[in-house]
Amino acid sequence: MLTTTERAARRARELLREIQAEKFSRRDLARLGLIAGSAFYFRGASLRQALAASSASPRTTPFEERLPIPEPAEEDSSYPYNEADHQYCSSRFPMKKMYHLRVRERKHRFTKDLRSPVWSYGDNFGGPIIDARYGQPFCLHIENDLPSADKHKGFGHPEIAPHLHNFHTASESDGGPWNWIPPKKNPSGKPNFRNHHYCMARAGFTTTKGIPAKWVDPVNGGDLRETLTTLFLHDHRPEFTASNVYKGLVCMVRMFDDDDTGDETTGWQLPSGDYDVPLILADKKFDPDSGELVFNQFANDGYLGDKLTVNGKVQPFMPVKRRKYRFRILNGGPSRFYRLVLRKDGANQPFHQISESGNLLPRTRKDITSLELWVAERADIIIDFKKFKNGDRVYLANNLVMMEDGRGIDRGKSTHPDSVGNQLLEFRVQGVVEDPSRVPNAFRPLPSVNLNEVVKVREWDFGRKNGMWHINGKLWDPDIDHAPEFLLNPPDKVRRNSAEIWRFRSTSGGWDHPIHVHFEEGIIISENGRQIAPENRYRTDIYRMGGTRRIDEMEVFMRFRDFPDPDYANKSSDNGRYVIHCHNTLHEDHGMMATWNIVP
Repeated sequence: MLTTTERAARRARELLREIQAEKFSRRDLARLGLIAGSAFYFRGASLRQALAASSASPRTTPFEERLPIPEPAEEDSSYPYNEADHQYCSSRFPMKKMYHLRVRERKHRFTKDLRSPVWSYGDNFGGPIIDARYGQPFCLHIENDLPSADKHKGFGHPEIAPHLHNFHTASESDGGPWNWIPPKKNPSGKPNFRNHHYCMARAGFTTTKGIPAKWVDPVNGGDLRETLTTLFLHDHRPEFTASNVYKGLVCMVRMFDDDDTGDETTGWQLPSGDYDVPLILADKKFDPDSGELVFNQFANDGYLGDKLTVNGKVQPFMPVKRRKYRFRILNGGPSRFYRLVLRKDGANQPFHQISESGNLLPRTRKDITSLELWVAERADIIIDFKKFKNGDRVYLANNLVMMEDGRGIDRGKSTHPDSVGNQLLEFRVQGVVEDPSRVPNAFRPLPSVNLNEVVKVREWDFGRKNGMWHINGKLWDPDIDHAPEFLLNPPDKVRRNSAEIWRFRSTSGGWDHPIHVHFEEGIIISENGRQIAPENRYRTDIYRMGGTRRIDEMEVFMRFRDFPDPDYANKSSDNGRYVIHCHNTLHEDHGMMATWNIVP
């Protein structure tokens, strides 16, 4: 028999499901709160109780499920495509490959006892993996086959806006929070598909200013030092980004080139094939009654699950050979940060880090013993299992404690990585195979930071207002953002082929924010007024505000090149539009986003 507390929690969960099934946005809920507040009741549970509802997931047994590894997407050019719809497509970078992603709802098994409806870009949760190569422009034909809005059940919104984070992409293919794709049966009659075209050229392909001759791509132009390696695709539907990604709309993207070839016998000889493995980390919570995924999209501080998943499985295992592996690790969010360690027999084991948020590092960080990963960050690491014996068990674990509401790192607490609840993945060492791969000491240098190029210092203030999140004092509102007067006169205009310093400042009072800028990578040059030495710099698309080092202000050097295409005839209201936002996606959904434009 349920206790009084358990009955109240069950009623609250039922109300939360009812609210989320209505696809209320945070603006709708604010209006409802103004009208009814905590006096709004459903089956004996108040609105306030429902939004705070939290129950532990059912018990699970770790390391029973094998780690699934997404299959590469297959080419399919049979879908409609018009070059004139895309910048630089017909003139310089015509499509050479097309991949079809069919977004649909399906049942997924997280463990043998936990099955839940999820959304995915393919036939499997977290898949497929998209392999791309510089010099080979490609198109994603994205088809929305989710249930129509009137038939949709549960959290999330069946309108989708896929965003390739963080490629050098034309705005019409960026997946910004205005180009969403409706389901097949929608009242507007709009098509349920969209094409995204990716030039597969490095930034700077229209200008060689500031690029030394040896680093200019001889075929397509652009700066070879700005080559990207590990990206991911995720949904960006405004006000429902967190719920849609949590429900499964995420997949990995691997970028290859003449040095990072995808063949461990050529170029840099990085581990490849079966030994180049994507790992998508995400914490989840499950309903104690149904075993299905639960989520609270109105938890505007953040949301933490109590089950750690990798590639859609709760604490899986992976058989490995005694050789080197390249693991491309993504923190899929929505709010948890990780400090990853490799553990055996109660001790940290060393590994090598070769990339930071999609960018190969200038020099390999060799024999490190921990790796911090905030939401949306990626890191490529290399683990050499040759040093272990057959039959050994080695664990990828987390030893970072988050505040319970998901707002950020709990700086005053620690946890033990060997506690079973902190272990993400068990490696089972078995067998030896040939290993021609290697770990280079260095890759490409960083692009130069030339302050003489800077034409403007632009200020971005990240704060909290009436329990919501804002940038420069304004909550992002799609109705305002899409209004004609805003489209015709955007407040933040950046000149094409210019450089700026973007100064980030957090005034939110001790909260942690992984800030993301669409379209361009940046180089952090100062934190809290202290200059960062050139040898300690790196390129990134995620900027950590707060954290254990309490970074309240930073300056980032950024260049904005190539787009928009001056010869693009099919101009629309979103031409040159991009966003900046917090990638704790609950913060983003609750207002911490702003639009900026690149103009001629």
